[in-house]
Amino acid sequence: MSSTAVPVRPVPEQRDPPEAVSGRGRTVVPERVVARIAARAVSEVEGTRGLSGRLGGLVVGGRVPARAHARVSGSRIALRLVIALHYPAPLRSTAREVREHVRRRVEHCTGMTVQHIDIEIGELVPAGRTR
Repeated sequence: MSSTAVPVRPVPEQRDPPEAVSGRGRTVVPERVVARIAARAVSEVEGTRGLSGRLGGLVVGGRVPARAHARVSGSRIALRLVIALHYPAPLRSTAREVREHVRRRVEHCTGMTVQHIDIEIGELVPAGRTR
């Protein structure tokens, strides 16, 4: 057996400290992105369903995610959600769970503060129904 010497690499020099925060610029998260994050977060809560696809009052098939509208003002967010819930279920507590989960997810993903969330229950789906 022969041993091969592995060359030792020098440790790179430490980088200069980052410049001041004011010189870095800013990150802008569009309202439509915040709304999509919120709609996705709704689907992560047990007891929620996608809304029926509708066109002028007619069911056109499939399920669509919860509808979400976001208003961003500086680092504050206000959300309006239209969701579908299983029925029979405790609607008030399920809506509270949705509100808390959406707030945590949106704040985690955007780094902004969710000030207000309005929830409209747009549809009740019988618990045994799969479509």
